[in-house]
Amino acid sequence: MRFGVVPSSVRRDVLGWHGEAGQAWLDALPQTVWGLTRQWSLRIDGAPFGGGSHSYVVPVRRGDGGRAVLKVVYVDEENRAEPTALRAYDGDGAVRLYEYDREAGAMLMEHAVPGNRLKSTRFFGHRTPESAWKRIGIACGLYRRLWRPIDVPEGFPELPAATEMLDGWRAAFADASAETRRRVGEERLRRGLELCDALADPPELGIGNRDTHLSNIVSAEREPWLVIDPKPYAAERAFDGGYFLFMQQLHGPHGGAGLLRAVAEGLGVDAERLRSWALLRFMDHLEETENDKHRAAVAEAMEELERA
Repeated sequence: MRFGVVPSSVRRDVLGWHGEAGQAWLDALPQTVWGLTRQWSLRIDGAPFGGGSHSYVVPVRRGDGGRAVLKVVYVDEENRAEPTALRAYDGDGAVRLYEYDREAGAMLMEHAVPGNRLKSTRFFGHRTPESAWKRIGIACGLYRRLWRPIDVPEGFPELPAATEMLDGWRAAFADASAETRRRVGEERLRRGLELCDALADPPELGIGNRDTHLSNIVSAEREPWLVIDPKPYAAERAFDGGYFLFMQQLHGPHGGAGLLRAVAEGLGVDAERLRSWALLRFMDHLEETENDKHRAAVAEAMEELERA
């Protein structure tokens, strides 16, 4: 099978976020993939996977006939250290990294089969409160396993620091535009600055994950569940739960004190630091969201977490 069509979500996001540089990456992609298949003795084995934003991901067969996944990434700050994390995990709770080409931003990885997302309703029945607790427990158990000391092999990217995210938010909150003040609110902007200061001196540092959610965990044979697509940062353990708690509070059937306690216990982290990271993710989302109706729903979910 030849090079497949780039998924529409990847084309849209790469062009929307990176403009001419994104177009150049897309234009070079067929040749890049062809070169990697020759370099690593691969045969494309199906259509590209959909649903991504920065990566062309396609199933392949290796020279020995084994399944694998070829992933070519438009490298940015958020995803640049994915191969570093996968090498550190070494298959313990996440897909294995077989090969890495830094110049191409490409990885050859384990193909998790059958690869159904933990978010899918085919697991644990339909979206009942009981099934949601099971999903939360599985996810927290995996992310707790994956947090580990930072060890960057030669030739692999360094991890960006979670404290750099705090610096960015601090600057945005302190010098907010009139539109940001309207969207987030003066009191929340002041609270955001306090949270940034409170989290600035982490009690520990390891390989954290910025993009923790149920669609990044898939079913597999080697282990029941494996994490894919990590966005690693040098961070404290509670950092992992910030986005996960944000997503569950906003979209899941559980919320408030019960959800906060379950995630904190599942990750083994301080509940207040976890809540602080989640609240900052809420504020960041409020600032970015243009739709007033959606922003009202985000604010309502945030208020429940603030009261927890």
